[in-house]
Amino acid sequence: MKQCWDILSLGQVAMRRDLTTGQKAACLKFYFSAAGIRNLYATLTRSGSHWSLLGIALARDLAQGGKGDYEFRDDAWIPSAGAVYTKLDWRAPTQLWDTAADPAILSVSETLRMVQKGVPGVMRQPSVFHSHLPYSRLRAWRLGDMNTAVLLRSIYDSMESKYHKHLTLLGMGVRPSEYLPDAVDPPSQENDFNFPWEQLVDDAIEFYNSWGEVFRRRPANRLFHYDDMIASSVDAHKELTDFWGMELPRECLQEAFGLVTKEAMKKKLPEADPDSSSRVAFRSQGAALTDERAAYIRGRMERYLEYDFGYGLDWRPKKAA
Repeated sequence: MKQCWDILSLGQVAMRRDLTTGQKAACLKFYFSAAGIRNLYATLTRSGSHWSLLGIALARDLAQGGKGDYEFRDDAWIPSAGAVYTKLDWRAPTQLWDTAADPAILSVSETLRMVQKGVPGVMRQPSVFHSHLPYSRLRAWRLGDMNTAVLLRSIYDSMESKYHKHLTLLGMGVRPSEYLPDAVDPPSQENDFNFPWEQLVDDAIEFYNSWGEVFRRRPANRLFHYDDMIASSVDAHKELTDFWGMELPRECLQEAFGLVTKEAMKKKLPEADPDSSSRVAFRSQGAALTDERAAYIRGRMERYLEYDFGYGLDWRPKKAA
């Protein structure tokens, strides 16, 4: 069934009028070759993936003799030696990166710009694909052969973090990309600030179920949990990068993740203002998730969740094994 959806997706690309013939050919080639990249990082949204990838990029820079520098710009974290990843979707072969619509990919587009300018020390070829999509929605012929690592977080925690981000963006005067399609403006307490709870909870459940089925068939893939990545960042990322064949020295990972603590990242923000970024939160975890919202999430999970990866259905469960 997935291959049928792949064929239909390729057909949609072929029919697009906003892509040139060369870009369409690049998409077709990318589908079959995946640009030679054999590592995949599939992560639930708001599970710390951009922090994780930033730390890996800094460790790679340090291992190459760099300084491990990075900056915060336009609501994105940009390593000075470039990102180690690109996205597993049609934007990679076409190079059509809309950073206004998705600031998180600014590091990808900025890395491409540095490569084109010949900036020394910048990784010329990404070593990892990154995606927030379920396995069933990814389009690549070689997908089953990739060294796939999946990063999960409690659906409750992910949703709470997404809601906090939603409120932060509204406070910055930015309309979130995830917004109720039939929203009644202005966003307010009465309409729950037009946050699309049903869509996003169901997206998270689909991610769990799709990757749960993959792990059932291919247990050799690697599973990581957000709490473990935070608690043991060096050990967890050493395991992850060794799995991908990156061979990053432990001391470089140690130094890199010392550079991306919340305290260190806060110093990178304009005037150290925590309200100026939706990328890192300085608050008590769980503050935005009321009992009513938690009950709603549980109801959707009870109805649709097939694989819970040890998290269970309860709000604030014990850490997954």
